[in-house]
Amino acid sequence: VLFTAAAFAAAAGSELFDYNRKSHKFDRDQQIEREILRLQMQIRRFELFREDIRDLVKLTVDRMDIYHLVGALFLQFCVVILTKGRIQAAAPPFLLS
Repeated sequence: VLFTAAAFAAAAGSELFDYNRKSHKFDRDQQIEREILRLQMQIRRFELFREDIRDLVKLTVDRMDIYHLVGALFLQFCVVILTKGRIQAAAPPFLLS
C-alpha cells in the first residue's frame, strides 16, 4: 500500500511537473514572440519618422527651387523693365547683348 501511494505521488508529481514545464515553455514562447513583434513595430515606427523628416526636407528643397526660379525671372523682368532704353555705351558687354 505504501509502495502504491509512493508510486501514485511520484506519477502525480511528474505529471504536475510536465504540465508546469509545458505551460512555462508556452508562456516563454509567447513572451519571445511578443518581444520580437514589439521590436519590429518600433523599428517600423522609427522608419516612418525618418520618412516623414525626409519628406519635409524634400518639400522644403523643392519649394526653394521654385522660389529661386520665380525670383530669377522676377529679377530678369525688373532689369529689363528698368534698363530698357537706358543702357549707356560704356556699359559692360553682357548688358548690351
